[in-house]
Amino acid sequence: MTAVALFLRSREVPAGVLCAIPAMAAVAWFGAGPAGSPHAVTAAALALALGIAVLGHGLGGPDSTLDATAAIRWAPRRALHLATIFVVAAVVVTAVTTVPVAVVLRDAAGFTGLAALAAALFGRRLAWTLPVVTGCVSAGIPAVPEPFALHLLTWAGQSADSRTALTTAAVFAVAGAAGYVTHGAGRSSPR
Repeated sequence: MTAVALFLRSREVPAGVLCAIPAMAAVAWFGAGPAGSPHAVTAAALALALGIAVLGHGLGGPDSTLDATAAIRWAPRRALHLATIFVVAAVVVTAVTTVPVAVVLRDAAGFTGLAALAAALFGRRLAWTLPVVTGCVSAGIPAVPEPFALHLLTWAGQSADSRTALTTAAVFAVAGAAGYVTHGAGRSSPR
């Protein structure tokens, strides 16, 4: 077995992909409406949050102590893993929805950063928390420009021209990627 295959199996990536891709496609497809409609944007955001939450489970191995003692360079592997999650999620949702590609890319980057941040803070088992909570908040609260705090909370459901949403997603993506790539998944006890 190659090192890549072992890495993917240790992170439970094949099972995650088999669950995440159909789930993302179904949520985005069923929610797809007229191009750019708020309902379609919300469905795409939920699809991305769900898929990235499932794929985020693989951001750490089953034993964080074992990962910490391995004598390999983790940073490139972690960065590639995050990039792959982003690309897979963005491609799947873009293929089945009518939402502008800019919105899908923005939301995919933000949710990937949130999953990475959650993995770094809480461990791989809780990597799903921040993307799911943020996706549900964006879906449950209508996207309105005022008050600013509410506009900030619903960044994933905002239209493509929202600078606030783009800035928020970029901050989540950069902060999450930096924390995860440099420190890895938080410590958690093995099963």
